Amino acid sequence: MTKNELLTCQEVMRLTGIRSRTTIWRRIQKGRFPHPVDIGAGRIRWRAADIDEWISALPLRRY
Repeated sequence: MTKNELLTCQEVMRLTGIRSRTTIWRRIQKGRFPHPVDIGAGRIRWRAADIDEWISALPLRRY
């Protein structure tokens, strides 16, 4: 995956482990997930760099 790559919702769900589109949109509304970009014709994509950054910012769980 390159920094400039644009990801579909399905790809974002696979990478993040989030299992529903509704969860993604709820997190976006709460400011807890990166916003997508509109590429026209009703299609949206997420920047791979934004998703990588979000994943990297998740807190580590220590046992």
